[in-house]
Amino acid sequence: MPSAVAPTGPLPVYFIGHAGVGLLFSESPQNRIVQDNLRAIGEEIRAISPRPKAILTFSGHFEAGEIHGPGVIEVNVKRGTYIMHDFVNDFHDSAPFVYEYDWPHKDAPELATEVWRHLTKSGIKSKRVERGVDHGIWVPFKLMFPPEDPLDIPIVQVSTFYGYDLESQIRLGEAVSSLRNEGYLIIASGMAVHSFPSIAEVRDASSEEERELARQKVLRESRSFDTHLRAAVTKHDAAERRKALLELEFLPEFKRSHPTVEHFTPLLVAAGAAGNAAEIEPLGTDVVEPGMSYLNVRFR
Repeated sequence: MPSAVAPTGPLPVYFIGHAGVGLLFSESPQNRIVQDNLRAIGEEIRAISPRPKAILTFSGHFEAGEIHGPGVIEVNVKRGTYIMHDFVNDFHDSAPFVYEYDWPHKDAPELATEVWRHLTKSGIKSKRVERGVDHGIWVPFKLMFPPEDPLDIPIVQVSTFYGYDLESQIRLGEAVSSLRNEGYLIIASGMAVHSFPSIAEVRDASSEEERELARQKVLRESRSFDTHLRAAVTKHDAAERRKALLELEFLPEFKRSHPTVEHFTPLLVAAGAAGNAAEIEPLGTDVVEPGMSYLNVRFR
């Protein structure tokens, strides 16, 4: 059952770089660093006392449905949520075992309904839906909270807004910020850099020499945007942080780093939920690859 112990202060907010399902089986040195970073965050969360009554999640793979248009949020109220094998790539030939992956977890429809009511009272149009747990949550959580030591805190899934209104995502974070005082731990899962076109540019180069030149170019772009983003997101004053994050959209690296914004928007939600944070700390060892950045941040 969810904890009834009231927190002594607002619970922290986390942003995590979630990666794809390859995170669970790749043996590359970089991937092992990403895994270790997430495991350490999981251990930190387990040590929080009093225990959160729920983890409120936002994911780069849970945008509100386009059918609703902009300005609507979805809250998952399903009981007995299932794991979604909603991968971008088709692994049936290369790694068919990924479709056997599972992640034991708890949900809490009554708490999800509580969050839905809170959003509605905060002036945000919200719709209750029933769906599974997308890989932007269960893949990193499978490392953070492994099946052999299951997470005993229920998760409540809330979507981001559909569309390109970045400021609305910060407002969403601001709307849920007060829930941190009511036992909700907020984890937003996305990527600081997420660009499949940039990765394809490197992969599809016509020679090894051109591939290396493309790799260096894309890596410079990814590192440049990651550096700008870190400077913006670590500002302690909420208004300054909001301004700096929204100005990132005008950088030449922005569209290269986020051709679509669904992996960027969870970071904006987390930043909005953090408010005037006394401590903002990137967590773990930095990992930036051509077209990807696995930044993790704690706000408290």
